[in-house]
Amino acid sequence: MADVDELSRRTATLVTALARKGMRLATGVALVVLFIGGLSYLTGLAGLDGSARKLWTVLGLGMLVVAVGAPLLARWRLSSVIRRGNALVGDIRTLISRDADAQRVVIETVAVEEPQPGELRDLRPVVYDSRQFDRLRTVSIKAGDLRELPGALRAVTTFPALLGIALLGVVVFGVLGFLFFIAWVV
Repeated sequence: MADVDELSRRTATLVTALARKGMRLATGVALVVLFIGGLSYLTGLAGLDGSARKLWTVLGLGMLVVAVGAPLLARWRLSSVIRRGNALVGDIRTLISRDADAQRVVIETVAVEEPQPGELRDLRPVVYDSRQFDRLRTVSIKAGDLRELPGALRAVTTFPALLGIALLGVVVFGVLGFLFFIAWVV
């Protein structure tokens, strides 16, 4: 059983390490979106008048809430993964103890083919393919009785999509901000 315990701890450590890195990234993205989106929103208020200004007041604020809220939601989900790290070990142990297919998926997710130098070992979790965690999430959802693991894997696997929403918001606000600035100056 020592192998199962070690594999469970390694998997939980990997997921919580990814969650910590993701929280830092999500915070940074939220601040960038707030800055660019906020400036664009204010420029729109200054450059528009009449009914267009009223429409932008509501529409722009809604867009800003969604664009800033997406990485904040990702950060909140990832913080819950870190808080429940010990419970993850138990869920993973339960999952791989009773299902050989789940054990294979866990091994494929966390296996290290070659020993790596100390510097690269810290960077390795960043390059994990989200499909590996999608497979692990599918296996954990099928189990049905696990409490923490499906939510933790959902937080990790939905993280890229939530950041994508925020980055799309940066692009949209950047373009609109430029157009609003032209309308304001002219």
